[in-house]
Amino acid sequence: MINFKQAELTKKLLLGFFFVATFFAANAYSQAKDIGGVASTITSNIQALTNLISAGAYLGGTAMFLIAVFQFRQHKENPTQVPLSKPMMFMAIAGALLFMPSLIAVTGGTIFGGTPAKGNAMGTTPP
Repeated sequence: MINFKQAELTKKLLLGFFFVATFFAANAYSQAKDIGGVASTITSNIQALTNLISAGAYLGGTAMFLIAVFQFRQHKENPTQVPLSKPMMFMAIAGALLFMPSLIAVTGGTIFGGTPAKGNAMGTTPP
C-alpha cells in the first residue's frame, strides 16, 4: 500500500524526470536543423548523462565504503549499540555502486549491440 509520502515522492520524481527530458529535447531541437541532427544531439546528451551517473556512482561508492569502515570501528568499540549488519549493508551498497559503471557499459553493449567502450576515470569513452 502506498502512503501519502511515497505518492508525493513519486510525483516529484516523475516531475523531475519530465523536466530533464524536456530540457534534453529542447536542447537537441535548438541545436539541429533536421531529424538526424536532433538524434545525434540527444545521443551526445545521453552519453554525458551516463558519464555523470558513472562519476556519481564512483563518489557514492567511495563514500559508502568510508562509512562502512567507520561503522566497523564503532561495532568493534561497542557491539551492543551497532549491529554487524549495519556496516555490512554499507559495504554491500559500496560494492554495488562501484560496480555500477561497468555494469552500465556491459548492459549498453548487450542491448544496443557492438563492443562496450573502454572505461576511464570519468566513465566510458566512445570507441
